[in-house]
Amino acid sequence: MARLVEQFERLLPWVRSQFPQIESLRSGERRTYLDNAAGTLVPRAAADAMAEAALWSNPQPGRAWPAGPQTTREHRHTRQLLRDLLNADAADAIFLSESTTASLYKLREALEPRWTGEDNVVVTDADHFANISPWEWRARWEVRRTPMLPDGHLDLDALAGLLDASTRVVALGLASNGLGTVVRAADAIRLVRERAPDAVVVVDGVHAAPHLPLDVATLGADALAFSTYKLFGPNCGVCWMRADLAARLEPFRVEPHTDAETQMEWGTLSNASVAGIRAALEYLLRVGERLEPAMVGELREYPRQQRLFKIALSAFAGYEAVLSRHMLGELRGIPGLTLYGVTDPERVGERVPTFAFSIDGVPDAELEERLWKTSGVQVAAGSHYAASVLRGLGRASVGRASFAHYNTVEEAEALLYGLRTVAGASAG
Repeated sequence: MARLVEQFERLLPWVRSQFPQIESLRSGERRTYLDNAAGTLVPRAAADAMAEAALWSNPQPGRAWPAGPQTTREHRHTRQLLRDLLNADAADAIFLSESTTASLYKLREALEPRWTGEDNVVVTDADHFANISPWEWRARWEVRRTPMLPDGHLDLDALAGLLDASTRVVALGLASNGLGTVVRAADAIRLVRERAPDAVVVVDGVHAAPHLPLDVATLGADALAFSTYKLFGPNCGVCWMRADLAARLEPFRVEPHTDAETQMEWGTLSNASVAGIRAALEYLLRVGERLEPAMVGELREYPRQQRLFKIALSAFAGYEAVLSRHMLGELRGIPGLTLYGVTDPERVGERVPTFAFSIDGVPDAELEERLWKTSGVQVAAGSHYAASVLRGLGRASVGRASFAHYNTVEEAEALLYGLRTVAGASAG
């Protein structure tokens, strides 16, 4: 891993050159973008692909006209890239929608006709509400909530006590949108398989997708959703499902829509979005190609395209751990600042580079503006759609700074300067 991280650091100038908006706004005003958890930046190649598709793709795939087969190939190629990113089986389903939230509401609607009032669904307090509200909304079944530990991990003992033969769905996340904690999902899924063997395990992978290699073949879940606008692409949601789960769904659809490949998709997909997803994933492949020499002889269990995705995301994880270790070491020394989640630099492997914080005497609602004015850093403040996480902390909102692989130590220092300045002004 050390060699891979070293190689990535040498590649970083090229990486940053792929993102035209990385250092400044369109007005030319300088900025440091640290709101990646709300949406990552988009490489030039993805924007260009979207423009090309908007101009030249056929309105719908499947037509016999010259652009029709090309549009069909674009859609199928993009789905295959997504399978390779996730190391999914060729028979597994890949559905696209407006967002992760939309994907999971559609999944709930397709599952619920088989459920009764005797059934139960288990959600967690460590999740974004995209994987909570769909299961709670107008529920005709019991909803059970797994509590969160103070550092953002799940209380696995409590989860074990909630599972039984009547559990139909267990909804959990891979990484906390609010705190950055990497949830022990594999341990949770093993508990589910032991105690609720008929349950469908639905995973929110949004916050993990840009930071960690995802592998549904080893994860053990039945469905995983994420959003491509948090993976360097356009606003779109992706939902992967095991083939056996997809085959037994009863989704809402108009009567003529009988295509199994698109059964969970309502209406016509945006060709521009499909092309943008494809180009964003090809950007990841280009990163993997440039780093491949550092991984000679490793990850050989994967075919090359899957391996390139693994190399790129492994490099991101290793490099971001360096940023996280630096941030954790410095944040703990800022007077008046409280950091939430995993705070020990020695436990950096249990988090992604997302940092939730508050500053004594500074209303959370003012953090965005104060940090922008003092250091040109863009962060977010609010609930971050992770209200149950914040309830566990006894708060209604927090500030959140979130890094991606294209951020630098210098940008981390800009944030630290801004935090010290804001905290110092409040203390004074």
